[in-house]
Amino acid sequence: MVRALASHARGQWFKSTTAHHRSRLSSFKKFTKELLEKFIASRPDGCSESTFDFYRYSLTRFVGYPLTVEGVRSYLKSLTCGNGKARYYQALKTLLLWSYRSSYTQEKIIDRVPTPKVTRKILPAISREQLETLLDYCHCDRDKALISFLWYSGTRLSEAANVKAQDFNWREGTVIVLGKGKKYRKALAGNGLVRAWFQNHHSFEISRAGIATMLKRLSRETGMKCNAHSFRRGFAVHNLKSGLSTRIVQALGGWESIIMVERYSRSLCFEDALQVYQSVNNSGRVSVIAAEP
Repeated sequence: MVRALASHARGQWFKSTTAHHRSRLSSFKKFTKELLEKFIASRPDGCSESTFDFYRYSLTRFVGYPLTVEGVRSYLKSLTCGNGKARYYQALKTLLLWSYRSSYTQEKIIDRVPTPKVTRKILPAISREQLETLLDYCHCDRDKALISFLWYSGTRLSEAANVKAQDFNWREGTVIVLGKGKKYRKALAGNGLVRAWFQNHHSFEISRAGIATMLKRLSRETGMKCNAHSFRRGFAVHNLKSGLSTRIVQALGGWESIIMVERYSRSLCFEDALQVYQSVNNSGRVSVIAAEP
């Protein structure tokens, strides 16, 4: 009798739980703004504001689509941003894995959606010669110091916008910046133009949006593709061509993964490698050791 009652109770509990689960799923059959906000609220504390902005921007357009394989494929197919689809896919992947772990979906939907194909492009990287040209087109000392800092330090836009005079250690040639994930890290301090600016100023006295606008103007006036990340790529490529290893460049630039630095290293050709080899060996020619007779 006791066993029968216990079995009946378990059966009732299972039916109740299943009905609640199905009800919960049916209420989120389509992706909604409510579910988007739940997802945003679930993100770790270390996420930056730009990360939250990225999720909101890329997932808001997904609102109204079914939380199914067909729904995700239809959404990705509707996008016309070329290689940008990969970024949307990454946001969807994070969302759908969270929805599965949170029981909003019954399967890992993203596992059945192929990753969008990406056409590999050679992204702009500012060279030292191009930096000199850009300096000539700057309208003020602040802009000259700022683009010099971006190129010589390899910092991100947000890191450069928030740097303060007290963050620099000129004896060591470093600066403390607030990087990705709200983590502080050391970076290279930059050149004499940067030091001269911060001797009389507390910061660059410009917002992230202001920096982006200034770089767009420089791009328009010089004809060069010029944004904050092109300076960061230029930092990586220049130092790789100068002979630094990918691991060292990764550490100096604060890349979490070496993958991006390895990608930048593909721009090196035989002549670049030969120049590094010759500088390391202090010789302009390769020594040939004759074989013994």
